[in-house]
Order: sequence, then C-alpha cells, then structure tokens
Amino acid sequence: MSFIPSCDHREDAIRSLSEIYAVSAENIDRALRASEVLQIAEVYSQIDSPGFHFVVCHLLKASPRADITHACYYHSTSYGGCPSWFDEGLLGSSQGVERFLDKITEWLPPEKQLVAKQAARGIVKLRSEYEGSTAEVCGPYAWNTFTAASSSPSGVRYRVPEAIQDLWSPSFCGNGGLVDLRGIIEERLKPVVVKFKGKISNIDDYCATLWAYLLSDDGECHLTHTFTGNGLAIPKEDIVALMDVP
Repeated sequence: MSFIPSCDHREDAIRSLSEIYAVSAENIDRALRASEVLQIAEVYSQIDSPGFHFVVCHLLKASPRADITHACYYHSTSYGGCPSWFDEGLLGSSQGVERFLDKITEWLPPEKQLVAKQAARGIVKLRSEYEGSTAEVCGPYAWNTFTAASSSPSGVRYRVPEAIQDLWSPSFCGNGGLVDLRGIIEERLKPVVVKFKGKISNIDDYCATLWAYLLSDDGECHLTHTFTGNGLAIPKEDIVALMDVP
C-alpha cells in the first residue's frame, strides 16, 4: 500500500513531506530554512503558488510522488465519548445532521424534537444551495491538519454541525432562536477530531498546506481543503483515530 501522509504535529508533517518527495527529513528541514522559501512565505497566500512549488522542487531536486493519492484528514465534531458513535462511518452533511439529532433526541423536550429535525433539514438544503450544490452531495468537510481542526476559531465552530448551530444562532440562513442545543452539547458531548483516510484532490495543494503549516508560527494557518466529500460517507474502516480535544 502507498504511504498515507498525515499532519498530527510538526514531526509528522516533516515525515510526510519527506515521503511525498522521497527525500530525507533533513532535506525538508533545510528547505524550510532556505532564504528563497522564507521570502515567499512572508506573503502567506504565495505558498500555494506555482512559484513556490518550483522553488521547493528545485531545492529538493524532487517532485511529489504520483503514487500518493490519499492522505489522512481531520473532521472536527462532537460525540458521546464512545467509538460506536461512528459505527455508520463519518456521514455527509445531510445524513450527518439528521443522525446527530437522532443521537441527542432523548435529551430534547418532546415538543422540540420534530421542530429541530424539520428546521435542520431545511437549513442543510439552504446552505447547500448557497454553495451551488445539493444537500445530498455536500460534506463531510475536513481539514488537512489536526491543528487546524482542533485549535482554530473555525475548527471550534465546526465541533457542532453548522446547520444545527443555525437552530439557535443567527446566520445567513436564518434568524436562529428556534431550538437552543448548546446546553445539551456542552454537558453531554465531547469535542473530537475524527482522523480518516481520504482521496487527495490535488497533491500540490496538499503539499502547500503542509509547507504552510510548518512555516507558520503556530501551525494554525490553513490554505485550502484538499478533500472533497461529495456527500459520501467515510466508511468506518477508513477512520484512523478519534482524537479527543479539550
């Protein structure tokens, strides 16, 4: 089986890049300290430019391997603390929101259960339309690095599916104020990052994210998503780890 890169932490990212370019970790470290690389990295968005890729390939005398087609990705969510929560795998937006509500329904007042499900279903549909798609082909969404999924402001927000957060919090999809589930989620559920194997949509973009992670001060910078869920569930066997976060 081809090597599966990941980005749990700094050493993991260096190891992954060394495998992707088939060079030593020392060569990756030298490239990170090269003046040409540091100069380009001063403008963060330029790390995903053709010029940056050219410089890195020139310094390493290597290009990304063509046989690396998958990577480990990181989905930020909440769960009940037991791995069986993901026995159905990691679901896309439409299915995922409904199943999330199913799992916490017992803690909802009876009069709120149907209201929450109907409203969430409509919000998922509306959000998908704004994205130029349908609810059935959206998500699951995932970050390229554990740090982005677990520490960034957006990562914290995504610990609750957006369509469920919209039930109580105003957004472009509505005024909120329908069903406030914050208490249940905070008291009953644990934040978690689901690490799973997924197909890389663009190897250069994926590499750029790892370089950007290593070149940023705190590792929380994020360039682009390189996993496209298309609404399909990630099977249970492709879930690599459940990583609890504070």
